[in-house]
Amino acid sequence: MKLRLTLDTAAIGIIVLLAVFVGLTVLAGAQAGVRVSANLPERGLIGPLQTIELTFSESVDPNLTEALLSIQPALDGRFEWLDSRSMQFVPAAPFELDTVYKLTLLPGRVSATGRELKKQQAWEFSVRAPWVAYLASGENQSSIWAMDLNGNPPRRLTDEKIKVISFDVAKNGELIIFTSVNGQGGIDLWRIPRAGGEASLLLDCARDRCTTPAIAPNGYRIAYSREAAGPGPDLPFGSPRIWILDLQSGQNGPVYEDRQILGYNPSWSPDSNKLASYDGLADRINLLDLTDNKRYIFPSNTGGPVTWSPDSTRFLFTIIEQKEDGLRTQVRLADLSLNDSMTLIGSRDNRDYSYYSIAWSPLEEKAVLGFRAGDEKPSQILWLFDPSMLEGIVIAGEENYTYNSPQWDPWGGALIFQQFKLRGAFNPEIGVWKPGFSAPLILAQGLMPRWLP
Repeated sequence: MKLRLTLDTAAIGIIVLLAVFVGLTVLAGAQAGVRVSANLPERGLIGPLQTIELTFSESVDPNLTEALLSIQPALDGRFEWLDSRSMQFVPAAPFELDTVYKLTLLPGRVSATGRELKKQQAWEFSVRAPWVAYLASGENQSSIWAMDLNGNPPRRLTDEKIKVISFDVAKNGELIIFTSVNGQGGIDLWRIPRAGGEASLLLDCARDRCTTPAIAPNGYRIAYSREAAGPGPDLPFGSPRIWILDLQSGQNGPVYEDRQILGYNPSWSPDSNKLASYDGLADRINLLDLTDNKRYIFPSNTGGPVTWSPDSTRFLFTIIEQKEDGLRTQVRLADLSLNDSMTLIGSRDNRDYSYYSIAWSPLEEKAVLGFRAGDEKPSQILWLFDPSMLEGIVIAGEENYTYNSPQWDPWGGALIFQQFKLRGAFNPEIGVWKPGFSAPLILAQGLMPRWLP
């Protein structure tokens, strides 16, 4: 009996101690309040379009929490809640360079049950300077390199043993997707982080050819062109079709169920909701709005690039028409609200200017167009113009050079492009232009320049 009483007493004591411990823990938690952390790097340097994520220690009310948040200097954007404990601020425009931002979460009630954030939380951050990524080729190898605009030596991002065919860079600058031939003769998709390093296989395409990857601006999906391998090693590949790989779910499949709808060189709208691609067999641009599955078709026979307006409602493309006195290339403006297009440039040209390279800036009033300088000159120059006024200036037109593949930086302030010298050794170069430049500046020898924010 004495032993039993001792054991019972010990058990009761343990229960009491546990109850006290739990009570103290609850009390401490109540006094500490809700905790929160941000996904900002230690040095506070981010990409211009980086999504900032806040994670709370417990479930919070979105409306109450958002009322306590602010960013200074103010920047347009939206809040997206991943779940009851995680939210994101998605900027509508790039964070500015040379600016220190402060994200502040004021103390206050953040849940319907009365849970509070006891202390003010604040994080400071600024935008890192962008790099330029490009493809450099040597003897039986091609690698992705990157360099800044301050004259520092370039750095190799991919292993020299991997032969890179093409690549794309995420808008937030955190991810690079590239293509490379595999051991079966197919072409796979690979990925590396911004700083380079060991690459990881993203998509094993076996004997198929997966090419021209395009990362959606929000970073969630990758569109690419896929050519199915023939049934035998000596039989040709199938015609290219556009596929989408979802980076979150891993879902992978063709955009169109109809196998007769072909596509190459996919292009995302800035809002990541629309996808355009070129069908060379049907001479048309196929466009799909992924929000409502609505399809648009615009005739085009050049295979040239598609470039989107900043608001994702229009895009520019090129066509070639047969006139009485010869061929004429035209630049057309497609308006999705009208499901129609109109000739913007070239309807009254007295010769063929061979319009091709085209890029609409993140700023509505700026675009760049490449065209042939003259009848006797094969070179292409770059013209900066206002799409609404059709007035502009030549920004790259050096004698004996031709220019193409222009790419705007996230702010629409600087332009990189491919340039080739028409005489002498064939050394493709990367050029850059900014307002105030009298001529382009050569950055490096290489191909396929892309901004790496």
